[in-house]
Amino acid sequence: MTDSPVFHPTRWTLVLRATGKSDEAAVALSDLCAAYYAPVVAFLRREGRDEDAARELAHAFFEHLLSGGVGRPEPARGRFRSYLLGALKHFLSNHRAANLTAKRGSGAEHIALVTETDTAPGLPLPAAPEPPPEDIFDREWAFTLIARALAALEVVHTEQPEYFAALKPWLGGGGERPQAEVAEQLGLSVTAVKVAIHRLRTRFRELIRSEIAATVHDAAEAADELHHLIEIAARG
Repeated sequence: MTDSPVFHPTRWTLVLRATGKSDEAAVALSDLCAAYYAPVVAFLRREGRDEDAARELAHAFFEHLLSGGVGRPEPARGRFRSYLLGALKHFLSNHRAANLTAKRGSGAEHIALVTETDTAPGLPLPAAPEPPPEDIFDREWAFTLIARALAALEVVHTEQPEYFAALKPWLGGGGERPQAEVAEQLGLSVTAVKVAIHRLRTRFRELIRSEIAATVHDAAEAADELHHLIEIAARG
């Protein structure tokens, strides 16, 4: 097993690389879509689109973004999460405006829906409040970063898959199996298993911080971003 940490290029670096038509830009685009596709789709679905429509629009958004359609990004301006969400909202605003213009020119007749009926003339009961699209985006962003950190941690333990699989459940707070049973499986003492779990959790936290650091401009922002993402993930 190696103790070398796994780092990724900053997301800002990938965005700046991807604003072009070179082979490197194509690779950067692929990485960005894979890394942050889920939060964008979650935001689009929360706005009322079905899965297929959300995915299609997400593809269009990333293509528009990385062709420079919303202006050149500036890393010094803050967090990549905020930049990407702002770019998505800008893209959607233009998308809605284009659709509205198309509909106005189609000659279709618009008829208002009547919600009252003879059996239910009163006010409808209020629906349970749903989280705003921004919270959905941030929560999925947090889960994406965690998943990337977990994948990196698994790579670190590629040579010991049984070891990693046995200890992985404790990354989420605690495994269901007794530690003594895991110790017997791995041929370790219970004390050694406790130490291994501690080290694994420490490395996992380091990798999460590394993922966050790749999306912000400085260390102060990284700490704030970690606090925000922990809070938003806990709500879900």
